[in-house]
Amino acid sequence: MRQVHIRLLAAGGALAVALGVTTAFVIGRDAGPAPSAAVASPTTTSAGDTVAQDRNDTTPATQPTPKPEPPVDRESRAAKAAAVAFMRDLGMRDPVAATYRKTGAATAEVGIHPRAGEGGRQLDQVTTLVRLHRYSNGWLATGALAANTIEVDEPLPFARIQSPLTVSGRSVAYEGTVTVTVTEDRRGADRVLGRSFVNGGATELAPFSGSIRFSTPTPGIDAGWVTFSGDTGADGIYSATAVRVRFVNSDHKPQILGVATSPAASDQTVRLTGSGTFTVQVRAFGADEVRVLLVPSGTGNVPHARLLGVDRSSEDGERWSVSWRYPDESFHGHLLIQVNGRGGTAERGGIDLQHD
Repeated sequence: MRQVHIRLLAAGGALAVALGVTTAFVIGRDAGPAPSAAVASPTTTSAGDTVAQDRNDTTPATQPTPKPEPPVDRESRAAKAAAVAFMRDLGMRDPVAATYRKTGAATAEVGIHPRAGEGGRQLDQVTTLVRLHRYSNGWLATGALAANTIEVDEPLPFARIQSPLTVSGRSVAYEGTVTVTVTEDRRGADRVLGRSFVNGGATELAPFSGSIRFSTPTPGIDAGWVTFSGDTGADGIYSATAVRVRFVNSDHKPQILGVATSPAASDQTVRLTGSGTFTVQVRAFGADEVRVLLVPSGTGNVPHARLLGVDRSSEDGERWSVSWRYPDESFHGHLLIQVNGRGGTAERGGIDLQHD
């Protein structure tokens, strides 16, 4: 009996709820629209009601999530920005980054040209190749090469220099004149230590040489640039070759005491096959670092030398070693050993390297 009674009560309650809802619906419809805060959104509307609801809807539309920029695009954009800033500091007016080429795991080359030439003529041909290295704080320029117009033999990149500085190479420029500028690093525009001129070719590449005097660098400033450029008129430079250098600040010039290779040289020639590791061992005095470069066979190829390696941590202050993992490909050239110290730079060649 108790269960029947409970079921009756439940049925009665459900009926009362149903009647109450029906009554409320009838009363609400007859009495006019209820306040908007108490009205639930209808499940169905007419076409006119739907338009009105869309017009009053203030919920912002969902924006599509932007796709992340690929790492290679981020790298190229950052490298191009660094190259543009570097050329602007050298004196190129409104430089434009036209090309990007990755040359190693942390190195790249960016092609630059001025946006406009003489008379506002728009330019689109690369005039300078800026070489960069990616460090933890971003891309930094390590050098620049004026495309097909200025090739520098002296000074070598990262050499220690002092005044007067001997410069040499090949160039072609308006009236054969190339401006050579020595600067020291400084926050903002670099400080000019000296400027002079050399003469090369006027219509085709021809040798140049000269001696550039410059003032003493600021104490504590160790590095700077030697920049070679053609026209430097009111429109700024058109192209430039820039060599990274360091300044002599000691009287003890480094010396190369001996060079040995593995595999060993026979009659001053090393012949390699397949792929493997080639090691150069150097004994030097007064050195901070040893650099080993491979200069392609032929004359005037020092600007195209390939850096095989750098050692900045000698075993005992005298013994240095550079190892290079060489590829299975043909190359011919000669080794150039460069020893840099606070007192200057010492160099030695004489060993041929061949791979057939």
